Amino acid sequence: MANRTQKDASSLKGTNPQYLIEKIIRTRIYDSIFWKEQCFGLSAELIVDKGMELRYIGGIYAGNIKPTPFLCLILKMLQLQPDKEIAIEFIRQEEYK
Repeated sequence: MANRTQKDASSLKGTNPQYLIEKIIRTRIYDSIFWKEQCFGLSAELIVDKGMELRYIGGIYAGNIKPTPFLCLILKMLQLQPDKEIAIEFIRQEEYK
């Protein structure tokens, strides 16, 4: 299930929610070391912990090649579609913005 959306996840505009991220960026995320080592097997609750470890946010770096950990976690959230409370917790917390 590493690169698949959960079966009970709702579709977005009739398609897979992962398709909000362009195919080339998704492919680079799937090939990144952070995705393979840190995002594999993450649950909705563990995403919060990984999100608190982030030092910066952004898209891609190193000459348009490598996705940031932030972008990898966004894709993982699109796959898992955590409860609304978890997403709101990300927004409301003051210490780890």
